[in-house]
Formats: sequence, structure tokens, C-alpha cells
Amino acid sequence: MTSPDRPLAGRRIVGVDIARFAAIIGMMAAHLVVQLGSDASAARIDSLAGRLIGATVSSTSATTFAVLGGVSLVLLSRGMRDSSRGRMLVSILIRGLAISLIGTLLDVLGGPISVVLTAYGTAMIIAAFALFLPSAVIAVIAGVLWIGGGAVNAQVRAGIVATPTPTSGPIDELGRVVRDLLLTGHYPAITWVAYMLVGILLARVLFAPPTLDALRRLCLLLTIWGLAIYGVITVGGRIARMRPTWFELPEIGEAMLSSGRGAPIGTELWMLVIPTPHSGNPADMLRTVAGACVLIGLFVLLFDVRHHEHGFAVETVRAAGAAPLTIYTAHVLVTTLLSSLATRAVVAGETTSPVWYAQGLSILLLQIVGVLAIGAVLARLRRRGPLEILLGFVSGTSRRHTPSSGSVRTRV
Repeated sequence: MTSPDRPLAGRRIVGVDIARFAAIIGMMAAHLVVQLGSDASAARIDSLAGRLIGATVSSTSATTFAVLGGVSLVLLSRGMRDSSRGRMLVSILIRGLAISLIGTLLDVLGGPISVVLTAYGTAMIIAAFALFLPSAVIAVIAGVLWIGGGAVNAQVRAGIVATPTPTSGPIDELGRVVRDLLLTGHYPAITWVAYMLVGILLARVLFAPPTLDALRRLCLLLTIWGLAIYGVITVGGRIARMRPTWFELPEIGEAMLSSGRGAPIGTELWMLVIPTPHSGNPADMLRTVAGACVLIGLFVLLFDVRHHEHGFAVETVRAAGAAPLTIYTAHVLVTTLLSSLATRAVVAGETTSPVWYAQGLSILLLQIVGVLAIGAVLARLRRRGPLEILLGFVSGTSRRHTPSSGSVRTRV
């Protein structure tokens, strides 16, 4: 809780919404461009963009989305501070279940995107209980998951590969689904809960400064130190990949920094200290959390530290960032449809190169234009996204309008 005299009390935190917008755009870029970095038939500009995005934001954007999920939990609890703890917890659990259900339905479509919403909702359900814990306890739990989560995940995956157990019925299948959600999936809860716990701590820190000067210094520290840590680990990982003999590491080429798909690439100790993207190992988590701190600290510094009215352009971006479920779902649906059409074109022999409307910078830019169009409509109508309205209705936190950014109480 924060007192009324604190800088962020009683206000919509514009920087958080814009950071969420940046995270969603980063995930869109990862979905639409990164694969072309290793495709010899792709256009040169798409190939270069794919390698650049893959080396920078492809894993950090999803992490920022998860960290912001923890921030949103705190904002939601502040918006329900007049409710009982039980009602607040039930509301958050219902939201998490609804988000997971939407993610499951999107997964059924079988599109090219590894949908994050099922894991996001699951992590939200687990992390919600941390709202009642002291920050020190949350920090210890997050630290344990940070240090040990990746190792546990790698060991479990190695055991599955060594002795695969075929599913023989609905109970076995349910067990596999739960195991994937908690440990072995692309976005395992053991990692994502840790990210959300960091978000809870970060939100509490952001709400604590009693003055704008204190908030400014805090945001500067988050941005500078986050950028330094992110840069050092990123560069260190690249050096280790290019010169593994310097560190007495095996030469495994791109596999060292290829996506871990939710777990470290192996159980050896060195595999836990190389920043393999999407691996959940300590190096990857520290790097991506630092990247999230850079975005959040920078945008809060730019848009919340100074009290001034924002123009329609900023409000458009903010409104889009405040409708993440709507934007993300629309992106998955559109991408799935276009990918299906592109696949048919390839099968029919109409083309052998990547189809522009399924992958590449062109379709990324068009989808960003679509996102901004949705944001502009929501900003003009001063409303939340349709899925956010539905989520608020089913969880009992519905509001009819979303007032302008400078005058609302903090609620997501």
C-alpha cells in the first residue's frame, strides 16, 4: 500500500503500460522475424533483422511481460484494497484461470506461435499468494527459484529423455500437462513464478519513494544498473560462444546460445552459467530481469516522474499496452491464419521462399500498425480492450471506463 503523498499513488502508471506495449512488440518481432535469421532463402534485410532481434529482445520481451505480470498483481491488489483478502485472492485466481483457458484455446489452433498465456495464467495463480508475504520472504523464494530452478528443470528433462514414459490414459495425460506447466514446458512455472515475484518486489519499490526526486533516482539506478548487467552478460555469452576455448568450454557453436525452450541445454554446471535464451538458468534469468528493469525504469522515468499531460500519440501507445490480452490474442489469431495461408502456398508449389505476410519485417510493421490502431480506438473511447473487459467481468473487478492516464486510480 502507498500513502496519497507518494508520487505514484492514485495515478495510472503510464510507464508500466508503455513497457508492456514494448514487451508485446518484442514478442511479435520474435515470432515474425527471428526464424529468418537462419533462413538462407530469406531476404537479406529480414535475415539481418532476425539475427539482431534474436540476439537482443527475443527472450527479454517475454521476460519483461512476466515481470510486468507481477507488477500488475500489485496494481490489482491496490485497486481492490477496499475488498477482503479472500475476495481479492479469489478474483486473481479467476483471472489466472481465465487467462490460462484463453491460452489453451489458442494452443488448440496449432499455429506457429508457442502461446504464453497458459503458463502466464498458471504463474499468476501461484504468485498471487505472495501478495500477502513480506518482501524479504518473497526475495528469498525468488532467489531460490533463480539459483535452483534451472538445475531442477534440466535434471527432470534429462530424466524424461533417458526413460520416457508413454501416456496410457487421461490420468497420465493430465500428469504430463501439469508437469509441462510447472517444469518442462516452454514457459515453465518454476521460472515464470520467479519473474512475477521480481515484478511484485519491483512494484513495491516503485511505490515506496516519498518524493519525485527519490523516484527519479530509483528509476535512474534501475535503468543504468540494469543496462550494465544486461550488456555484460550478453557480451560475455557472445564471447563464450565465439571463443569457448578461452573458458575451457566445448565448441558446440550456435547451440550454446540457441533457445533452450524453457530449460538449460543440459545438466552440466557450465550450462547453467551461459546465458542461453529461454533456458531459465541463473545467467539467463539475471540478464532478462536486468533487461526488464531497464524498460520499466526508463519508461517510468520518462512518463511518470514528470507531471504533465501526455498527447494522443502517447495515450495511444499506453492504451495498447493496457490491453495486453486483447493485443496478444489478436496477434496469435492473425499470425495463425496468415501462416496457414502461407503453408498452403508453399505446398501448392507457388513459392519456395518465406511468404511476406507470414514472416518478415513487412508483416511485423503491418501488425504494429494494427496494434496502434486498436490503441487509438481504445484511447479515443477511453475504454479497456474487449478481453480485458471480459476478464474484469468474470473476476468481479469490472469497470465500464478507463479514464485518462493522469487521473485514474492504479488498477489493471
